[in-house]
Amino acid sequence: MRKLLPVISIGYCIALLVSCLITVKGVIEMPNNNDKVIHAAAYFVFTCLWFYTFFTTFKKSKPQAIKITVIFSIAFGIIIEILQEVTTQTRQADYKDVIANIIGTLLAVLLINLITNLKVKNN
Repeated sequence: MRKLLPVISIGYCIALLVSCLITVKGVIEMPNNNDKVIHAAAYFVFTCLWFYTFFTTFKKSKPQAIKITVIFSIAFGIIIEILQEVTTQTRQADYKDVIANIIGTLLAVLLINLITNLKVKNN
């Protein structure tokens, strides 16, 4: 599984990138700001995948893996918002999406800390 984590993480990045840049107007209608929950959930998964990739596959310490993952996650989300504004005609950049992405990232870090701290206490 450890060897597959980078492939899964990269695949998830590509899927997230494509899903954020394709035209969906008329296909999916999101009432008001309901898409913010989807953004938070997507970045929750993104953060968990990349944390475990850095932590297990690349043997980074927990603090290093968290730091790298948080920076990567936030930067990736901002880059996607910029790409939506610059490269698409049907999407626009939205700072609320970036905030939702950051919330998802921080919730993932909270869960990662809870799980890893519980493992330490049980050992």
